[in-house]
Amino acid sequence: MPDNLFKPRMKADIERRSYYSKFIFNSHFLIFLTLAGGVFLYTLLGVLQTLEPSLWLDMIAALLMSILLLPGYRSLLKPADGLFLLPYESRMASYFRDSSRYSLMLGVSKIITGAVIALLILMVGHTPLTIGLFILLSFLHYIANFHIKRSAINTEIPGTAVLITLFAVNILSLMLLLQHPFWLVLSIVLLLLMSRYVKGREHQNLDWYAYIKHEEVQLNRYYRNVSMFTNVSHIEKQFKRRKYLDPLLWKPKGKSFNKEKMYEFLFYRTFARDYDLPMIILRLLILFGVVMIWIGNIYLSIVIALFGIYVIVLQMSQIYSAQAYLLWPKVWPVERVFIQKSYVTYSHKMVFAISVIFSIIFGIVHPAFIYIAIIFPVWGYLTNRVFSKTVYKKEQELSD
Repeated sequence: MPDNLFKPRMKADIERRSYYSKFIFNSHFLIFLTLAGGVFLYTLLGVLQTLEPSLWLDMIAALLMSILLLPGYRSLLKPADGLFLLPYESRMASYFRDSSRYSLMLGVSKIITGAVIALLILMVGHTPLTIGLFILLSFLHYIANFHIKRSAINTEIPGTAVLITLFAVNILSLMLLLQHPFWLVLSIVLLLLMSRYVKGREHQNLDWYAYIKHEEVQLNRYYRNVSMFTNVSHIEKQFKRRKYLDPLLWKPKGKSFNKEKMYEFLFYRTFARDYDLPMIILRLLILFGVVMIWIGNIYLSIVIALFGIYVIVLQMSQIYSAQAYLLWPKVWPVERVFIQKSYVTYSHKMVFAISVIFSIIFGIVHPAFIYIAIIFPVWGYLTNRVFSKTVYKKEQELSD
């Protein structure tokens, strides 16, 4: 039974990734990635030509690779496996071997991207031999880190401790190698010692609960990453109170406590209490803001800001589809038009605030052209209006 179990699950996982990739890597995002990637490489090459060899450059290259050398493990196990596969535990070796190969392949693209950037940085002041050993050691760390992380699942060692230790060993080994090739020997010894330490603490039998729980965490993390770009129906919605956002939640009183105004307050409250959305938008603001500051080109800054507003508006629209059909209308049934108008008021205010933040970043980077930033709130308003109409159109089609 286990011999024929992994391939169908791998196929289903690939289909899931392909499905969401259609929404993430659409034509708009591909154009943005092409422009941003080209400008980033052009800017990086220009900066490197003016730099002298230094310990800071080595630190940047080692830090970049150390972060990317922590691969994830996807066992593709399901909750029921802890019961139905228990009699087949002795025959699960081929299943876990295939899952290891699949997991390693999932992280290859990140390693290649990081290796290219690190290679360009190391071209300043390092010989081809040192660069080649750096890439070789990074590959060895990638493989060793993966097997150590996978083995640690079946131990009592905390996952956080494993990650911190692996990261520390990664950056220490790569930094020492860049100082002298002889340190390659020490790096290999450290990896062997860590591997033997973890192997020696593995349980004699599989900890099915730990493997299944780890898979659930990894899958949910994938869905959370995807949710930054598109709506994910499979993600488990959670809520969290952030006390520092409480002052932003106005409390409806008197005439505002009615069917016309109350839903606007509920949209604000859902946004503030949502487990993911505020942090997703914050990360997007930081990401696009850093790219705008890094590139510095006025035309690309405009494109990046407009695309950032577009992605965030896309995220904001999830609040309506996720909440307007659930508990609220059952507890407080009102006409859909009141819910729609409340969402429009809420979303326009939120998008305006986000557009102002982009305008401030643009003004800091290009103070002489601050007047151009007026297009960001206008773009946010028009984009949000289009998305709102799309949501309502789908709702009407479903209700007919």
